Amino acid sequence: MRSKLSVSQVVANLEARLAFHRQQEELHAQQESYHREQRALHAAEMEKVQAGLVPFRTAAESVEELAEEPVPGLRPKQQAPDLGPGQTKPTRVIRALVESYEPGERFGANTLAAEVNHRHSDKLDAPVDGRTVSVVLRRMREERRIHLVRPGKAYSEALYSRGPKPKDSVTPG
Repeated sequence: MRSKLSVSQVVANLEARLAFHRQQEELHAQQESYHREQRALHAAEMEKVQAGLVPFRTAAESVEELAEEPVPGLRPKQQAPDLGPGQTKPTRVIRALVESYEPGERFGANTLAAEVNHRHSDKLDAPVDGRTVSVVLRRMREERRIHLVRPGKAYSEALYSRGPKPKDSVTPG
């Protein structure tokens, strides 16, 4: 089978192909030098990071071990009792959390509400607020399960505590 191209067309076609491949060779040579430089740069950065990572890991592990040791003189906080599966009433959750506090430890309605919502959000239909907790705390105070440490003001919440009421404790008035 014979081509219908003339000799000049064949020569022009081959010269165009030769120019294209020469251009591609130059382009890839430039890319090769660029990639060689980038490789060297990243290898140097890798060595620098790795040199800093090893001592950091060692220090982090020793600090983790220190952090896991109990603090002398402090007892770990008791966990709130398991309330069982399913939804629970907010009053029950609040009372259980108050009972988990150590005697003498102070707490307020807003702090308690945040802790109830954090610990038991899966057990409640909706998050509780400070007003709801405040009602439960007042009822527990009337039952003499907790006592008032500091009465609430417009700018600060009332503080309560478990355990026996100290003789110099504040009485509401």
